[in-house]
Amino acid sequence: MFSDSRNFESFTALASAVIMAHSQWTVSELARGVSRPAADAKSGRAYRYFLGGADWSATDLAHHQTAYIFEQLDVGAGDDVLLHIDDTFVGKTGDATDGVAELYNPAEGELEQGNKFVTSCIQVSDVYVPYFARMFIPEDLAPEFDQPFMKKTEIAVEEIVTPLQLPAGAALTVVFDSAYYGGERVEAIQEQGHDVVCRYKSSNHVSPVEEVWSQRVDAFASTLEYEQTTITVRGETKTYHVASETVEIEGVGPVKIVASKTADGTPRYYLSTDLGPSAAEILELVEDRWNIETLHQESDAKFGFKQYQVERKQAIERYLQLVFLAWTLITLSERANVAFWDDRGGRSVRLDHAQEAYHVETLLDIFEEIDPSLSRAERRARMHECVRSHSWSSVSISFIQYLDIISLLGEERGYWKAILSVAFLR
Repeated sequence: MFSDSRNFESFTALASAVIMAHSQWTVSELARGVSRPAADAKSGRAYRYFLGGADWSATDLAHHQTAYIFEQLDVGAGDDVLLHIDDTFVGKTGDATDGVAELYNPAEGELEQGNKFVTSCIQVSDVYVPYFARMFIPEDLAPEFDQPFMKKTEIAVEEIVTPLQLPAGAALTVVFDSAYYGGERVEAIQEQGHDVVCRYKSSNHVSPVEEVWSQRVDAFASTLEYEQTTITVRGETKTYHVASETVEIEGVGPVKIVASKTADGTPRYYLSTDLGPSAAEILELVEDRWNIETLHQESDAKFGFKQYQVERKQAIERYLQLVFLAWTLITLSERANVAFWDDRGGRSVRLDHAQEAYHVETLLDIFEEIDPSLSRAERRARMHECVRSHSWSSVSISFIQYLDIISLLGEERGYWKAILSVAFLR
């Protein structure tokens, strides 16, 4: 993946800095976080070049991560994989950052200055990890990047769904909201052998099977017979009144339409290109889509997902992929050594627990280097020296060995050992 060993060394060091940074995600802060006060310490310029100009690919990194998670979860023939697709808004002002424009911020329900990213999340059973992110460039800015304008739906299919490499025989279902629905997009995903589950707007049309006339889906759903169903998602039990029917959609073909009503009677409509699952099973897939929202929130709180302070499009996308790497490795460590983790609370608590553990390991290493017979003043001076020169990478190497993850890495042991040895640091 990286032919230049110097670039790769910068990659591993910067990954460490991204994860251990507490509040500042500037290049200078990342450089300060991992550079030793020695003659060979890298400058902020080196890390800036690494993110912006060095010869490595965020796409390749995403594929390495995905192959690794599939291997660790033993995904193979007959297994189901979900790919959740969404987008997220990052407020940015001024014109220094690439791609900034007046874009819709769903959190505020209005247009604001900022960046928008099409993001994705892979889920296998109850395990979900980030996969890939691409910046959306508005049409009037596309010429500045010497690239054709791509709608968010086009980015989703062409740059996220299509390049995903699945284990042989695994089945993929792509899950997204109504904003990403389009007959031609669904058809393109189906042509790749994948299924789609998505929300369907009430104004969209459906046809009875083998009929040429169509009607709005809300009008069609009003003729169906509803029944009560209960599902459990994210530890919460939810009850719906649902109805389902196989219909046809022009340009898509046969689909199963699911109409659901919550306790307050609000109707929503969903479609599945796989006709086999029950209405309850389809609703469970729809509910699973909220895992990508959790990913947005937690990766921002813990790894600065939305707090990047680099400016160029390529550098930003590479930074986001490093954040995704951090999340993935924390998830794998959780599964590899469950006894290590505090079983109180969710992922956010566990991330804090991991950070605390790394600090403990660091302190233990430093204390072992200081002669307890020295005077307090001498020990204080020695402590300052150790803190300044201590390599977070060396701490993580011992920590990863403690977790015994390295033995699981197979053919790509060398590649992932270098990544893992720094990526757990916070």
